[in-house]
Amino acid sequence: MATVTDSVLEDIKTRIDLADLISSYGITVKHAGASLKACCPFHNEKTPSFNINVAKGFYHCFGCGESGDAIKFVMKYEGLDFMSAVRKLAEQCGVKLEEREDPEAGLRKRLLALMAELAQFYHRCLGKMREAQIARDYLVKRDLGAEIQDDFLIGYAPNGVAPILKWAEKYGYTAKELEAAGVIKGPSGAGDLGYHRFGGRLMFPVKDRQGRVVAFSGRQLVERKNSGKYVNSPETPIFKKSKVLFAFDRAAAHIAKAPHREAIVCEGQIDTIRLHTSGFPVAVAAQGTAFTDEHAKMLKRVADAAILVFDDDAAGHKATVRTAALLLAAEMPVRVVSLPGGDDPDSFLRTKGAAEFQKLLDGAESVIGFQCRIEKGKERDAKSIDAIARISKAVLATIAACPSAVLRAGMVDEASRLLGLPAAALAEELERLKTQPAAPTSAVQEVAPDDVPQAVETREDEPSITGEDAGAAAPPPVREMALMEFLLVNEREEYVDAMLGEFLPKMVFRHDFTWRFVEAWRMGVKSDADTIAEFAAGLAKRESGWFDELMLSAGRASAGGLSPTDVMQEFVRSLWKDFLARRRGGLPASGDDAAVMERLYISDAIKRLDLAKWHDVKNIIYRLITKG
Repeated sequence: MATVTDSVLEDIKTRIDLADLISSYGITVKHAGASLKACCPFHNEKTPSFNINVAKGFYHCFGCGESGDAIKFVMKYEGLDFMSAVRKLAEQCGVKLEEREDPEAGLRKRLLALMAELAQFYHRCLGKMREAQIARDYLVKRDLGAEIQDDFLIGYAPNGVAPILKWAEKYGYTAKELEAAGVIKGPSGAGDLGYHRFGGRLMFPVKDRQGRVVAFSGRQLVERKNSGKYVNSPETPIFKKSKVLFAFDRAAAHIAKAPHREAIVCEGQIDTIRLHTSGFPVAVAAQGTAFTDEHAKMLKRVADAAILVFDDDAAGHKATVRTAALLLAAEMPVRVVSLPGGDDPDSFLRTKGAAEFQKLLDGAESVIGFQCRIEKGKERDAKSIDAIARISKAVLATIAACPSAVLRAGMVDEASRLLGLPAAALAEELERLKTQPAAPTSAVQEVAPDDVPQAVETREDEPSITGEDAGAAAPPPVREMALMEFLLVNEREEYVDAMLGEFLPKMVFRHDFTWRFVEAWRMGVKSDADTIAEFAAGLAKRESGWFDELMLSAGRASAGGLSPTDVMQEFVRSLWKDFLARRRGGLPASGDDAAVMERLYISDAIKRLDLAKWHDVKNIIYRLITKG
């Protein structure tokens, strides 16, 4: 890990010519008397107000107020964090950063080299392999020509694990390194070579903010019943889903110098590629997960606002509102484009062109206008008192996510006009909503072991809620809500699916809604269908409210630096503890020897689950499942 002292920072800034640095980004710098000026790259202007003081290594824009040194400029323009900007400049000017020993640094360096070479290998396979003809045909059908394929390094992953192992041997990589990079699954026993995660798929390299390949997304070309349309890399030492946006490495600089610094957020790789190649290079997409607060923070470094272009269906509407709430929490105004006729950005741009898409961007509605329109469409009589109450509650929940008083006031005024309600009444209700204690949303907070095993979120003597009564009863317990939020954030994650199937049978869940959600999520891992949207479409009114709450809160949860594997292990541990505590609470306070022994057995199991390491937790759960 690099450490930076003040003297090293000064050395970097002394060696960097600020005017040359700014010019290297294609910004025209001109002399104006004794000083240097440019049109500000951080806001749209025609008359230069961006002043550069080379002697002091400082810039200031008299138009928008942006100011700083070389490091701040690179951070702002490229969307990098402090250390990434320092490393970039240090490499440019020849300053060596002191490195502390990092046991994983060597592994990360190897994995980055492996992924860079593997992306080139997949790209060569696309152009040369006979079996890749199906991929080439697909790209012709989607109008993604050779230039786009080269630019985005689109590739094809050969079927089977043998070709990838042969490639690794030729280039000096091991099967363990391929597994660590998430490319293969290791052998399960003697004579088993393992499994190529992406075999037979069209490959899209995923890059981090520095433009390094850290993951892949593979699109299915031949329909397989038990395989998802897209398979994404699992989290690895170089890839964290919540911290990577597809094409952000390309889009960051364009967003920073765009009029109003507005980013376009869409759903898929092909949509994003189409936008970039059609003259909209400010587009990004979440990678294999729901949009998170970490993604919002990334965008905030280079963007002041965002336009959302999601699918125009129930699932897309919910995702739009949830994503908008996260961006509003980062104090970014949000607008929404609704594409007509079931189009996505790719199909719209191919059939109607960039000029028509630009008209849609120019006419994009505010998120409050969008949400009011969508919520009204759900109501039989949108003007009835109960409908207005439901609509206003949903809209105010979105507004409440925004910490900016100015933005909130503007959104309240707009909601007032659209709903025909006094702004003062909405403002009062918003304040009441903001002062209510919020339910915890952090998956890690919710699954951390309890200090006292009996301390669960529901009374131990309450009966389990199952069957048809669940829809008319209380919502799922907090911990089960947290699990469902976690699953929404980690869509189609095969390891999570395996843990659900192996360690969490139906009896563990207190609420039937949770079990049905888990089953729908697991079906989505094995099929192309949007099973969560289908699940949501069949919910009763009360259950729809619980689902909406999930969609709004998913992605806000912080994993506190833990991997999805670690978080899922804690969910398994904690949900079993809750289940056992409920079972113990259902035993008679006094009774025969069998009841006493059962109570002792359960108390011992709770204590062991609380203290054991994961390997031992698995063995405890196997015995509990066998015992029933």
